Amino acid sequence: MIEINLIPEELKVKVKKSAAPLDSKKLLYLIPLGGSILILAHIYLGVVNISLNYKYKALNAQWKVLEPQMNVLAENNKENNLLRDDDSVLQKMVRERVNWADKLNKLSQYLPSGIWFDEIVLLNKEFTLKATVISMEKEEMSLINKFLLGLKNDKGFSRDFKILELGTIKREKLGGYDISSFSLAGSLK
Repeated sequence: MIEINLIPEELKVKVKKSAAPLDSKKLLYLIPLGGSILILAHIYLGVVNISLNYKYKALNAQWKVLEPQMNVLAENNKENNLLRDDDSVLQKMVRERVNWADKLNKLSQYLPSGIWFDEIVLLNKEFTLKATVISMEKEEMSLINKFLLGLKNDKGFSRDFKILELGTIKREKLGGYDISSFSLAGSLK
């Protein structure tokens, strides 16, 4: 039977042509092309591998030449670190040291007339001061308090002490004069 399609061309359903299967001749050309690409890739990667191998050997030879210097440098770094640790310990000791010349100067600076020192002892961070006071006006206690307040109010003197306090006070008569002996005890930080 014969079909006649009278529908105008623009309204007709267009049938898509399916792709023609690959020709076996075209397929035969693709195989050698793929093989040659693989061979070229292998040759290129072989050349890159040989080049990198030469570079590795050259760098390894340079490393062996520089290895003694690296060992010396490592030893110097260890020694430098030890010196740095020693320096930090010394810096800490300098910061924590007590300037006793300054402390003794402050003791004499705040010493009122009528008080004299009998003994100053520092043993295992324990400070002890023994002194005697004499006053014709019987103001021994006010002289001791004046001395103590001067020391405690001076930040330069008292900053190194945890505690600084008055100890026992002992009154005596000596040649018709009243004298008082006292002690001052402190503990260093």
